[in-house]
Amino acid sequence: MSVNLVVTAPKAGSDVPECAIREQLLRMLDSRIFMHSHRLSRFLRFTVETTLAGQAEILKEYLIGTEVYDRKPPYHPSEDSIVRSEARRLRNKLKQYYESVGKDDSVFIYYRPGGYIPVFRLQRKNRNRIETNRALSDFLAEGLIAQGLDLPAAAKELNVQIVFEGTMRISHPGSASSVLTDFRFDSKITKRNRVRPVV
Repeated sequence: MSVNLVVTAPKAGSDVPECAIREQLLRMLDSRIFMHSHRLSRFLRFTVETTLAGQAEILKEYLIGTEVYDRKPPYHPSEDSIVRSEARRLRNKLKQYYESVGKDDSVFIYYRPGGYIPVFRLQRKNRNRIETNRALSDFLAEGLIAQGLDLPAAAKELNVQIVFEGTMRISHPGSASSVLTDFRFDSKITKRNRVRPVV
């Protein structure tokens, strides 16, 4: 059986899995709070995606003005405060979101005053579930490496159900919501890489 594996290295500086951040971003953009705020949604999506791509250091006022708000040269942030104004509006919109429809969400996305780099953290009540999922993915990766990618043996030992070629679904016994997590693997897997849940 040929196995097509996709892995991702852990993100430095954040204890929140990338897949959880992406799910949270989509949930927020689909919410009634952001649905009709197209410019703020672009701001949120652009900054989150740029940060997840490992380029948070480029998120400056000028770049956001040109990429999100279509400002053309000669654009001078000192004369045009669109980005600063919209950043304040976005912080208020996020506060509104987390005080209403997002109060039970697992991942908290926010911006520090004066900054344009999003910060990600787990809400306390959901931290254990997400950390358990991450630990399981690490354990699964090491188990598959140790067994030379013997999928049938790994499936039996690690309580994994193979759904179709190259993808596995992991059931978490004892979970009240019986959460299922899908994993896709790549042949270049290493112990320093983390298996990424399929989203």
